[in-house]
Amino acid sequence: MRNLRIISLIILVLFFLSGCMSKTQKETIYNKAVPIAQQYMKNNFNADVIFSDNYEFLDPMSSTIVLYGHMSGDKDATFDIMIDHGTFKISQVGGSSEVMDRRVKLDKKNKSSTENTKK
Repeated sequence: MRNLRIISLIILVLFFLSGCMSKTQKETIYNKAVPIAQQYMKNNFNADVIFSDNYEFLDPMSSTIVLYGHMSGDKDATFDIMIDHGTFKISQVGGSSEVMDRRVKLDKKNKSSTENTKK
């Protein structure tokens, strides 16, 4: 009986450590997250970006996918972007100074969007 509990516990731990999603499910989430992240970077950093094929899921602790990429034309301007794959909302962006210095200021962003609606 004790051996059965130990084996069950080991199987349960391995299940959680390996993640609960199949490769196909992960690729589907990745393919949905990339255009959302590209648009976010365009709107908030005035940047066209390229994502690498490397990404990671922070499951089972959270429902976050981390995408890695760089700005078009500058492979040294790297960044990572965290997206909740349940809601597909951006939770965090981090990167090199070449990327982070391009963040659109909130006042400038609001002013330009207000001007566009007045036309």
